[in-house]
Amino acid sequence: MSKKDYYATLNVSRSASPEEIKKAYRKLAMQFHPDKNPGDKKAEEKFKELNEAYEVLGDPKKKDMYDQYGHAGSQGFGGAGGPFGAGGFGGFGGGQSQAGGDPFQDIFGDVFSDIFGATRGPGAGAGTRTRRPAKGTDLRYTLNVSFEESALGCEKVISFMRQRGQKEEPAKLAVNVPAGVKEGQRLKLSGEGDSSPSGGAAGDLYVIINIQEHPLFKRNENDVTLDLPIGYTDAILGTNIEVPTLTGKAMIRIPPGTHSGQTFRLKGKGFPKIGGFGSGDMLVRVLVDTPQTLSSRHKELIEELSKSKEQTPLVKAFHEKVNQLMRNRK
Repeated sequence: MSKKDYYATLNVSRSASPEEIKKAYRKLAMQFHPDKNPGDKKAEEKFKELNEAYEVLGDPKKKDMYDQYGHAGSQGFGGAGGPFGAGGFGGFGGGQSQAGGDPFQDIFGDVFSDIFGATRGPGAGAGTRTRRPAKGTDLRYTLNVSFEESALGCEKVISFMRQRGQKEEPAKLAVNVPAGVKEGQRLKLSGEGDSSPSGGAAGDLYVIINIQEHPLFKRNENDVTLDLPIGYTDAILGTNIEVPTLTGKAMIRIPPGTHSGQTFRLKGKGFPKIGGFGSGDMLVRVLVDTPQTLSSRHKELIEELSKSKEQTPLVKAFHEKVNQLMRNRK
């Protein structure tokens, strides 16, 4: 049996929790596993030391004995030969316990199942275990698309680096961006990630959508919003105005007496609904734009108009509410 400090082997403190010990073991076992280091004797030896340390620290009773008596106490864990029997460490799954079962099953079973996909085959005996080769690493790619492209859909060719065998190689793929895609949405391309170092399935490529800001439009769920400034005379007298949409132009009617903040709806001019039928709408919000400077003639006309003392609807409604509030306070 190794006389090394088991805590140092797993790179954890003596006060580490069981979960911290397990996490540290999983990380190191993944790094030094023979399947990932074929022919590397040092890695194989390190892997054996990790298993020996975790066989003790991963079992509460054995850990308690080790903490009290050190390696002298650990001699009783598995008989004369140490924790793995007389034959010492014989590789993962080697040797049988006195009851005929797998001596690694209880301590290592869940850990190796998580890391390497180890599963029992149908009808397998207690000591039989089948391991699936580790899957390749998943990759992530952020794809920038314009506002219109996210609404209408598009095809983009992306270039990136991925692991093939022992080296990185450039790769190119065509990505179909569906109409109506949302900010941050992930598009999964199965099997387009890194290859597996142990002959398993390749990882996946996740394309993350980043929608660029638009100078005029904003998105609210499947609706598109547009702020439309109009002159105060157009708001008073009414007019027809041509506005841009995602697919072209549309004409909207501004009725006389339109106030700032009033919203007009263009049906079906928004984003298409993914996985459903139809599209959202386009919401055009009117912003009445008043001039900062006026000519002398314009001032005369407005002053003459103001003498009529006729209140606009919003002003009139506000004054009525104020008067009612004052009456209630008396």
